[in-house]
Amino acid sequence: MSATVRPEQVAMRAGLPLELDADDRAVIEEAIEDAYGDVAAHLDYSPVPATFTERGLRPNPGGAWQLQHDPVIEVVSATAEADPVSGQPTGLFTVVYRAGLDPVADPVYGRALKRYVLAAAAASPMVRRLAQRVPGARLVASVNVEGQGVTYESSGAGAPGSGAAGAPPTLESLDGWQRRAVSQRPGIGPHPMQTGAAWLL
Repeated sequence: MSATVRPEQVAMRAGLPLELDADDRAVIEEAIEDAYGDVAAHLDYSPVPATFTERGLRPNPGGAWQLQHDPVIEVVSATAEADPVSGQPTGLFTVVYRAGLDPVADPVYGRALKRYVLAAAAASPMVRRLAQRVPGARLVASVNVEGQGVTYESSGAGAPGSGAAGAPPTLESLDGWQRRAVSQRPGIGPHPMQTGAAWLL
């Protein structure tokens, strides 16, 4: 199962015809990007592997790099930087690397991510407006003008995150992959490795 969410999959969820024109495809792709952005903000990681470039880095004594994004998947290249005037090496490097959570390497995460992104993109207001145009669609939920009421859109699914069959997931369904902060109680004390005490999560 691929962890990539395709516009056609979102269209099926939203009740759109599968022959997407360029405009509809662009709207759905934007909704997918928005969903991935929400996941990135929630987890504090890139939700899929991404390539990053950092300049002006100096390797640690052991040859390791102090990089901004994690988890690091691989270092693609480390190129020595030169002074623009003298052309002499500065001792600093430009490092290109891939980092982020990997839904292919972790299939459980991949399924949870795909399920959330599909549901979030299909429920996006932009995509719902597209679905409203489909002939025979009955998506309007509760319009009331001078006593004339219209109420549609009952999918039978439970509320998001309710756990009912067919209910869309919430961002909290991805909490197991959220970045954890590590801290120690205030005050100066022995290092946990000296005492055998665990770091507090």
